[in-house]
Amino acid sequence: LCPNPNPTSRFCDRNSFSLGLKSIIRKMSLENWEQNLNTYWIKYAGKIGSRDKMYRFIQYFAKMTHFQLKQSGAPAETVKWLNHVSKTFSTGRKFIRIGKFIDNWYKAYKHLCKHAMSLSSEKDLVNVLTLMSYVADMIFYLWDALVWAEAAKIWAFPGMKCKLRRTQWNMYRYSIKALKDFLKLRTLKAGTVEYYSTRRIMCKSMIDVCNPLQGLGYNDLNAGQIGAMGVLTSCISIYDDFNK
Repeated sequence: LCPNPNPTSRFCDRNSFSLGLKSIIRKMSLENWEQNLNTYWIKYAGKIGSRDKMYRFIQYFAKMTHFQLKQSGAPAETVKWLNHVSKTFSTGRKFIRIGKFIDNWYKAYKHLCKHAMSLSSEKDLVNVLTLMSYVADMIFYLWDALVWAEAAKIWAFPGMKCKLRRTQWNMYRYSIKALKDFLKLRTLKAGTVEYYSTRRIMCKSMIDVCNPLQGLGYNDLNAGQIGAMGVLTSCISIYDDFNK
């Protein structure tokens, strides 16, 4: 532990011992940091779904900050920049989700093949709601792709009201997920990892549904409140991924 021990003494002085110990701790911390970075963050960020969640956090954080600074009379350039950041990440998220409706279609198909569609028990009802959530996700992401195409000025869909349909199906899917997870909790053993994970996702869906409800005019939440809820639910999603 002594970087420069005194050859004439059997023991190191206290300062040498302290320096050696700090060196070892610093090295161990750096090695753990590099290992954790490679094991968790780099692999996590390499997934499209994970990047979507990180972009979502930035989008809603910028939205929340934009509202607060605008209300407090911050410089117009800063307010305008934050609004641009929020909209840019929103559009970027739509781009990386193109084709995701196919993934949800496949999930619905596999779920339908695996589970019998009956309502003889509470678990059967959970299975039906799970299938409905996959279908709702599929339809939402299809409208989401059309909204991106319009925003990017690639193709116009006059008369289809893509933004309205997207918002409606966003409300449907979060409502179905919240109900599904609420009923699923009744079938799980309290205190298990799956129980706590399901409870977190249920709370996330109950909070997230407020966003499309606001877009449809069913509540009076402002942009700052929507942004804060988006930041919270993004943190829940990211935490739940690392906690698996």
